Amino acid sequence: MDFEEEYKKNRTAMKKCKKTETLIFIVFALNIAVAGFYLLLAISGDLLCIIISVLGLAGSALGILSVHKKDSALAIAGGVLIIAEVGAMFFSDGFSVLGVVEVAVFTYFAVYNFLNIKKYRWLEQQDGFPNFEPRLKEYDMDRAQRSIKDPYAQKMEEMKANNSHEMQEL
Repeated sequence: MDFEEEYKKNRTAMKKCKKTETLIFIVFALNIAVAGFYLLLAISGDLLCIIISVLGLAGSALGILSVHKKDSALAIAGGVLIIAEVGAMFFSDGFSVLGVVEVAVFTYFAVYNFLNIKKYRWLEQQDGFPNFEPRLKEYDMDRAQRSIKDPYAQKMEEMKANNSHEMQEL
């Protein structure tokens, strides 16, 4: 059947979305740890450490919230804040190769998060969401088919309902 292939593709895409969500969640959790470290450094009163920690915590919180709620606007906002945090962290004293790599990595994850949410929203619109199980679809189709009665069966039921079960004398 045709829908079985479609369900198989959608089920595979759904598993990939779940793996991606887990990976993105781990990246944002690690960034929270880095921002927490900078928050500890901010005790010394360094304004740059305070800015980096606030940007990191806010961006990671928005990123985790976007993964949880599957919201594209939160994903974009979280990505922008994370990229701003990494930029402030590595480019405050000048150009750094490590800074370029970090900005590229977090930009990749921000875009990947947005595209993953977009793919998940598309999968939500597909038939069979969230399990994409062909046997469940076949069961639903069979159940719907059994509930449809042909006109002959309807007429027989009406006759049986209206029929008095006693023989009348002639």
